[in-house]
Amino acid sequence: MTYFKFITSTMVMSSAKHTRLTLKSLMIVGLVSLAMTANGQTGSTTAADFTNVGSGGSLFTKIGVGARAMGMAGGFSALADDITALYWNPAGVARLQGINASASYTAWFAGITHNFIAAVIPLSDRYRFGVSMTVLDNGTLDKATIAKDINAGTFNANDMSIGVTLAGALTDRFSFGATVKFIRSAILDLSAEGIGFDAGSLYQTDFYHLKISLALSNLGSDPSFQGNSLSVLAQNDANSTAAKNNAKLVTSSYSLPLSFRIGIGTDVFQGESQDQKLNVGFDFAAHSDGPETYNLGGEYIWNDMVAIRAGYGFNQDQLGLGLGAGFKFKSEDFMGSIDYAINTTKSLGSIHRVTISTQFR
Repeated sequence: MTYFKFITSTMVMSSAKHTRLTLKSLMIVGLVSLAMTANGQTGSTTAADFTNVGSGGSLFTKIGVGARAMGMAGGFSALADDITALYWNPAGVARLQGINASASYTAWFAGITHNFIAAVIPLSDRYRFGVSMTVLDNGTLDKATIAKDINAGTFNANDMSIGVTLAGALTDRFSFGATVKFIRSAILDLSAEGIGFDAGSLYQTDFYHLKISLALSNLGSDPSFQGNSLSVLAQNDANSTAAKNNAKLVTSSYSLPLSFRIGIGTDVFQGESQDQKLNVGFDFAAHSDGPETYNLGGEYIWNDMVAIRAGYGFNQDQLGLGLGAGFKFKSEDFMGSIDYAINTTKSLGSIHRVTISTQFR
């Protein structure tokens, strides 16, 4: 493109007697540029096509929450009618009955753990209030050393997100939800803090009771790392005899991983079977730091007690197949459930999740 800019500038500076030739040349250059752009979009995909890959931080906010959702490989945002909807689409908690609480544990790869805990309470017949906390713990890590026989010590790295949600059911078909969350990432004595926003809507149509979900995640500020380790003593190289002065390293800010998700889902049996449900969901997600992803999942429920789930994530670096199962038990005033999911990766092993949820009516 630099070459074309040079040619264009040269032609513009041509004399008036060459105006017609210049305009014709400009048109040719423009058509060639458009053709090159179109070819780049329709041709084979290369790493250069995704220049934003790796540009975001706080990537733990992209890790799916809940064994039920991940047993369906993330094809869940339109079906999200439990407390984990606080992550997938906050509009999904608008119709929860009673007081709800849930905790999820994920054994991520490389000894990393991902934990989610949340609660939702009713404010009125139509509105719900929720709080949630997500923690990614990398455990105790060894510092790198040049001399392997020297013990350089250890350090910790972890991430945390705390969210507050308000959701409401405006009609018997349409609901909305919004979350504001505090996000913190820390390593050694350095930390980066920022504010993010999630928002979502959920609408049930007359067409085979199809549900349509729209959700936006991680719209917010650009954090940067701060801490004592950035304070250093600096010396002017031009005058090596001068005393060192206190200085501070400046870190670049990074953007949160913004995502926009569209989901559809329905019960294939359309409620005609009293003892059975077959939920099917599909999600399309666009990300600011990578290519689009597609998630398809299904859930068979028998007697509102036992569930079997499966799904697959497409166009993703690692995650693919998801499998899961769940068991629900209930009484007049209490309902509880336990869910398990396993997700396979291409080269990092399997990921295991367990979620326990309760509801007091």
